[in-house]
Amino acid sequence: MGSLLSYSGVITKIRAMEKLLISDDEFREIVSLPSVSAIEAYLMKNPRYAEEFRRFPTEEVHRGVLESILGCTVFRDYVKIFHFCTMEQRKFLRKYVRRYEIRLLKKCLSFVCQGSTPTDSMFAYGDFFDRYTSLDTKALSACTSVAELLHAIRDTEYAPVLARIDEIPDASLFDYETALDMHHFRTGWKELGKILPKDSLEAVAAGYGTKMDLLNLWYIHRARAFYRMNKADTFALLIPVRFKLRKEEIEALVGADSEEEFRKALADTRYGRKYPDLAPENLESMYNTICRKVLGEQAKKNPYSIASVYNYLFLREHEEYRLTSAVECVRYGVKPDEAMEMILTL
Repeated sequence: MGSLLSYSGVITKIRAMEKLLISDDEFREIVSLPSVSAIEAYLMKNPRYAEEFRRFPTEEVHRGVLESILGCTVFRDYVKIFHFCTMEQRKFLRKYVRRYEIRLLKKCLSFVCQGSTPTDSMFAYGDFFDRYTSLDTKALSACTSVAELLHAIRDTEYAPVLARIDEIPDASLFDYETALDMHHFRTGWKELGKILPKDSLEAVAAGYGTKMDLLNLWYIHRARAFYRMNKADTFALLIPVRFKLRKEEIEALVGADSEEEFRKALADTRYGRKYPDLAPENLESMYNTICRKVLGEQAKKNPYSIASVYNYLFLREHEEYRLTSAVECVRYGVKPDEAMEMILTL
């Protein structure tokens, strides 16, 4: 009863917000539209997107601005949920926001590594970061080098993470981004037991753990198939957390001498046995499919827990990703059937 009472407000809010999620049928309509402007007009009918599109003149809606608009809608939903949560429930959200901090830092790093200044549209949601995160968007927006960015984040948890990479000769953007990702995964996993009550911990851990396992499967495959990395470098690339993947299974995958051997090792994992369609060529798309399934199942099993909040935020971020892809398909004239086939795999 205590869980029901404490979560009733935020769950009622989430149920209302879920009704605005874009369905597959609506995505079919979107990829069939003739232009990006037509997509903008279509999304203006959805209260979630109308407010943000009004902030930008139509002629400015290019990819960078579009991502900012869609990002704003995700952050606004986060804030709405935050306000409906109790102080205890906010502990999870205050840690979850690290995901958005890292997202912004990656964008900033992408610009400064190219020697350019971050665009103004990236900071259209600066008020969100200034209020709910540890980042100073005014300082970040002025950065033109990695050194300046490191100074701008000097008082955050990310400073020592990126400083270690900055000491590596010829460090690449990939190195900085990987360091941020690893910090997020490792730190987030350790924090779960400290910030979640028992009734939420198991459900959320299932989601976190599954995501990390699947990402490791994907990283191993990419390291082998695209980068031809040796075993030692592949192991160094992996998230140092295991959920349902056993150590010997990871070793078999990394040590596979051929594609056929890798495929067999993948099929022998818990995920390969549970999801027969899982294969090297569809690891990326199956990541989204399996994560949606696991998080959705946990939210149904534990409706009055933080699992429902976690599931909704995942769905919103996933919708943002699919929308960006749909817009790009329309922009470049991809046939609707082909575009929809791609959207359904995301």
